[in-house]
Amino acid sequence: MKIVIVCWGSTGDVYPVLALSERLLARGHQVRVCSPALYRDKILEVGAEYYEIGVAFDLAEFHAAMDAIIPKRDPTAMLRLIVEEGIVRRGEKWYQDCLTAMRGFDIAICHSVDIPGQEAAIRNGIPWLTVTYCPGFIKSLDFAPYPFPNWGRICNAIVWKLAELRLASSIDTLFNQFIASVGGEPRSSVALDGMYSPHLNLIAASPTLCPPADFPPNHKFTGVWHLASPSYTPPTELVDFLAAGPPPVIITFGSMGGSNGRETTEILIEAVKKTNQRAIIQAGWGQLGTPETLQDLYCTEYVPHQWLFPKGCCVVHHGGAGTTASVCRAKVPSVVVAHHADQPYWGKRLFNLGVAPKHLRRRNLTAERLARRIQQVLATPEMTARAEVLGKQMETEDGLTTAAEMIESF
Repeated sequence: MKIVIVCWGSTGDVYPVLALSERLLARGHQVRVCSPALYRDKILEVGAEYYEIGVAFDLAEFHAAMDAIIPKRDPTAMLRLIVEEGIVRRGEKWYQDCLTAMRGFDIAICHSVDIPGQEAAIRNGIPWLTVTYCPGFIKSLDFAPYPFPNWGRICNAIVWKLAELRLASSIDTLFNQFIASVGGEPRSSVALDGMYSPHLNLIAASPTLCPPADFPPNHKFTGVWHLASPSYTPPTELVDFLAAGPPPVIITFGSMGGSNGRETTEILIEAVKKTNQRAIIQAGWGQLGTPETLQDLYCTEYVPHQWLFPKGCCVVHHGGAGTTASVCRAKVPSVVVAHHADQPYWGKRLFNLGVAPKHLRRRNLTAERLARRIQQVLATPEMTARAEVLGKQMETEDGLTTAAEMIESF
């Protein structure tokens, strides 16, 4: 098949579909990946054809958007800002480039919120599939939308309806204004049902981490999609640091940014000092870390998660879907500092599974609160034991093969 895949979002959104691209290529398909230039080298590294979407990534703009998103307490207001800044503002250019890139292809695969990419596939007359990483956003009467508790199917149905009405006036209007601007047909309940492919939505998440639910038939679990790193040679300083003492606390907020990287770093360092632990801080898009040499602290740029995480006693992370899966596969417990979107959902899942304390909100992060949670993990060996069992269960999943077979069957 001739398959075009559109990459939307941060690294946690993009790397899994690059893993899928690599697997589809290995199975003999032609794969074109559309993305901003930010991911060009990684796309070429997996061997796919690259088509540039001419939307530049500006880190300062991203930090400004994160500064606006993180303090918000209303999830709908947070989502509206993400839609405005991350989708609609540059949607016309995104749509036009995807429109050109998809010509002559058999099928398109887009992120579930990538409305411009989906509309380009519709205008080209080719079927489109979607990818989502969080089943908690898919409507099912077996649970209520986060953060509401599960009070049974009747109550859940009422809460979902209330959520639908709230989203219709705030989010759906934005999406449908964009869809109309490119000549598309308005969709109903875009933010709940209408953003997913009516044919097949691939849930690239581990069913081991998620409670069972009766989803509509177009939604299918595959398991997690991991992009394998090429052979990695760590710097000598990192190897020496790991060898110089007990397993450290590993801290990574991935693509989560904000202009207050220095302030955040100071909070993290103070929290680690309170716990008397060694730590490794990954810089990420938030540019965390310090150039100073501090005892029992090692600051680094990106290190492949599958190499680094198993070497820690616990991982402090933002609760992104990909990082959450990597921590669980590494068989270590977590401390989640949720910034926005689906991250509180994953924080709650890890707490319910007994491999993490209650998650922190990024807007409420203090050294004292973070230190208490790290100490709770270290004082609860049962968390590490459960993480070991969970990781072994996830090792039996082959999400990429499952996804590839579903696409081929479709």
